[in-house]
Amino acid sequence: MYETESMLPPNNMPEQPATALPLISVIIPCYNHGSYLPEAVASIRRQQHTATEIIVVDDGSTDATRQISQQLEGVQYIYQQNQGLSAARNTGIRASKGEFLVFLDADDWLFEGAFATNLRYLQEHPGAAFVSGGHEKIDQHKNLLEEVQVVVEQDHYLRLLEGNYIGMHATLMYRRWVFRELQFDTSLKACEDYDLYLKIARTHPVLHHPHKIAAYRIHTSNMSGNIPKMLHYVLLVLGRQKPLLRSPQEEQAYRQGLAVWKAYYGDQLYQNLKTNSTPLTEESLKTLLKYRPLLFSVLWPPNPPPGSKPL
Repeated sequence: MYETESMLPPNNMPEQPATALPLISVIIPCYNHGSYLPEAVASIRRQQHTATEIIVVDDGSTDATRQISQQLEGVQYIYQQNQGLSAARNTGIRASKGEFLVFLDADDWLFEGAFATNLRYLQEHPGAAFVSGGHEKIDQHKNLLEEVQVVVEQDHYLRLLEGNYIGMHATLMYRRWVFRELQFDTSLKACEDYDLYLKIARTHPVLHHPHKIAAYRIHTSNMSGNIPKMLHYVLLVLGRQKPLLRSPQEEQAYRQGLAVWKAYYGDQLYQNLKTNSTPLTEESLKTLLKYRPLLFSVLWPPNPPPGSKPL
């Protein structure tokens, strides 16, 4: 067991020969979600693909992540001081040996046949950098909230400019060579996966299919629950693509994407504030005022109560 990033062995292992069953590395970043790990690992074990390595990267957890990981047979456990999701994924990449890589959050799980489905697409399209698929959103009690099965057969970069049609990182399977060119941006505190999708799709062919690959658990500790933060970073990530646009179609898709994200998160923030499921903070109100001023005028009284702080 390697306890810190600095103790990781150099990754000089060659990719598996084409005639061998390709090794799939599954990287599970974990921060205080140790209780979910057995279910996530079990979903990997249920895949019929036997050439699999599982790497848990503990990003400075204070719960029982270490003890739980050590009890899971065949799991490589790596501990690092808390550095964030991107750094944890990058640590896992450096420790991995697989020809193909999958990133599974500790509180989510894979459906049976996930590896077989994605691997088939990549083997049929050897030039593709990654393949993504559909997923289910479920609540903390495993009740189905939504089935996400988008059909995208071409113009993937354009579609990603318009919005993140992928929606869940665990539905992707990457080729290893992607991470010889790129890694997750540790300066981003959210939307680092969307940033990577855009960078890859800008220069390489990618694939998508509607078959459901994984379950995405929605609960109060999800990073995506912080709407002002998510909106800030998604607009930052999309804005990075503006200098790279090459055609009027891409410019139109970019403008549409800006509008889509502002409406998506702005409307969600309004509903959450209206139902008191998001705290009525200065940050949340300023975000709503900036991006959805009409909704702000509906929510915020024209004559605030005495003593309230002006925005």
